[in-house]
Amino acid sequence: MVRFDEALDVALEAIRAQLGNRTSSITLVRDVAGQLTAVLPDDALQGADWKALAQILNEKLGPYSSGPQMVLLRKSDLIDEQDVLNSPDRVPVPDAEDTWLVDRLLTNQDWLRKPRLVRSPLPLAVAFSLKGGVGRSTALTALAWHLARQGKKVLAVDLDLEAPGLGSLLLDELPDYGLVDWLVEALVGQPDSVFLQDCLARSAVARDSAGIVQVMPAFGRRTRDYVTKVGRVFFPGLSPDGTEQGLAERLATMVRLFGERDEPPDVVLLDARAGLHDIGAAAVTQLGAEVFLFARDEPQSWHAYGLLLAHLAKSKGVDYGMPDEDLRWRLKMVAAQIDKTEGALASWVEESYEAWSALYDDESKTPGDGPSVQIFARDDFNAPHYPLPMYFDGGLRGVALADSAQRPPWPVVEAAFGAFLAAATARLLPEGDGGPGAGTVRTR
Repeated sequence: MVRFDEALDVALEAIRAQLGNRTSSITLVRDVAGQLTAVLPDDALQGADWKALAQILNEKLGPYSSGPQMVLLRKSDLIDEQDVLNSPDRVPVPDAEDTWLVDRLLTNQDWLRKPRLVRSPLPLAVAFSLKGGVGRSTALTALAWHLARQGKKVLAVDLDLEAPGLGSLLLDELPDYGLVDWLVEALVGQPDSVFLQDCLARSAVARDSAGIVQVMPAFGRRTRDYVTKVGRVFFPGLSPDGTEQGLAERLATMVRLFGERDEPPDVVLLDARAGLHDIGAAAVTQLGAEVFLFARDEPQSWHAYGLLLAHLAKSKGVDYGMPDEDLRWRLKMVAAQIDKTEGALASWVEESYEAWSALYDDESKTPGDGPSVQIFARDDFNAPHYPLPMYFDGGLRGVALADSAQRPPWPVVEAAFGAFLAAATARLLPEGDGGPGAGTVRTR
């Protein structure tokens, strides 16, 4: 019996056996159930060989065949050639020359797609984790406060729609509406900049600071049918010109509208939800943001990051040699709730380096006439895998910074988050260049 993990190899082995010494481009389309269709150029096979290969594929793939009439198609059989051969989801199959896979998924497509924005129009940070409870939201609120203390105008957005919390950390009173309301209106072509103002409220955390902190919570005081709205925001809509507008496009529009306000923010902070989800995929890969990947030093975190980083190795935002606009330069690990010991940091770095090895360039595959390999040493603090430390302080977990009675003194916050705050600020607002991402250190 063929399993999902074996089906791709079974199909390729059968096709290559039938092709013999002939070479041909192969595109495999895998539908939402995992069933496969192979697409070959019209001249790949002759006469009865087409029928024979279709029969072989149908028999060998079993439940993972799309059926005897669909398991093998000529290029000319395609109703819309562009939808397959130029699909944004068409990625090369590893270790297989001129062989491609198009995965038809209901969710999580954005992890591998080419970024919508290579460079955000505003300095933009995303806080992401694969597991909850790592202090991600608390760290982001501390960063908002830190930037406001430096006189910056900060806008913090709660993207954790299925477990919202940023509003309660930063606001003592919600605005009328929130992100979920704006995204639902944008779904039907109403990404209104006026309505955007109704989704924002000012945080008291910056009351005594030179700057300000505005917050776009997940929902507001007048939000209705929250759960049904959450169920809709991930669906694609259509723009006035008929092109598809997914969640990533709507988030990119939102960031652009932030920049077009009369007093645009100096920095936008996005708190993405934990886990492998459409929100994380869009925020991490599609918006040209500086992305902070939070993790504790525990086996389940490293297993999860290993799976994600191996998947990202197939992304269209990743190129051999790591050119300046490569997605990996935008990613930086954060050692969440780490102890203040050299041993704790060394253990964390070792595990992170091991997980990142799946996403770093493979020296053995350096093309002869292509770009040079980008190599990082284990203890290279400029490398994506080397963390910004965030030290453990149980008293800061979930603290509501908007409440002056609960808010800790700034030195307490700085003791836990100081290294993270300084490095995050340098990446977002490097000295002499207010452009996003310019603070990322490139090594050659």
